[in-house]
This record gives sequence, structure tokens and C-alpha cells, in this order.
Amino acid sequence: MSSRPLILALLATLWLPQTGIAQSADTPADESAIEQQTEQDIGTLQAELARIEAERQRLADQLAGGGNDNAAQIEQLSTQNIALRDRLAVMEELVDTQRSEEQRKWFTVGGATVALSLLAGWLLGRLGGGRKRNMWLN
Repeated sequence: MSSRPLILALLATLWLPQTGIAQSADTPADESAIEQQTEQDIGTLQAELARIEAERQRLADQLAGGGNDNAAQIEQLSTQNIALRDRLAVMEELVDTQRSEEQRKWFTVGGATVALSLLAGWLLGRLGGGRKRNMWLN
């Protein structure tokens, strides 16, 4: 129970105004400094606005004057695009041809392997002599 009055005293000190610590910020010297800073900020912003407007105007003039160059560049890129599409079609056709040749080659190799295996098995069975099934049994 002795901690309760201590807590209440601490809370009361928090609620009391602390006029000795706080200082007044509304002095005339501070107001003139704030006004000067504001004027400098306004000047800086106006200079930035003028620079941005000049840049915008330069870009607008460049866009308006560059219409002929853009058409020629678009035509050149279109021609290159068509040439690249043709090259791509030729390359895809070449790849498809090579793939089918590869498949045919491996199909032939596989078929030959099976045929030789069957022939070897048949020959070994025939050349094995006159062995019959009952010869395997003891």
C-alpha cells in the first residue's frame, strides 16, 4: 500500500505544467529569421520553377521539331523488324530440319541395334549345337 501514494505523486508531477523548462518561441528575432527563411525558400522555389518551365519548353520544341526524324526512324525500325522476322523464320525452319534428321538417325540406329540383337540371339541359339531342353535338366 505504500507504493500507491508514490505512484499518485509521480502522476501528479507529470500533470503539472513545467513552465520553468519551456521557453517562449514567439520572440521578435525568431519571427524575422522565419520570414527571411521563408523568403529564401520562395526564391529557391521560383528559380526551380523557372528552370523546370524552360526544360519543359525545350522538350516541347524538340518534340514538335522531331516529327520528321521520328517517322524516318520508325520506318527504319519497321524494315529491320521485317528482316529479323524473316531471319527468325529461316532459323526455325533450319532447326526443325536438323531435329527431324536427328530423329531419323537415332530411329535407324535403334532399329539396327534391335535387328542385330535378334540375329545374334537366333544364331547363338542355332549354333549352340544339338542341345535340347532336357539336356539342361540333370
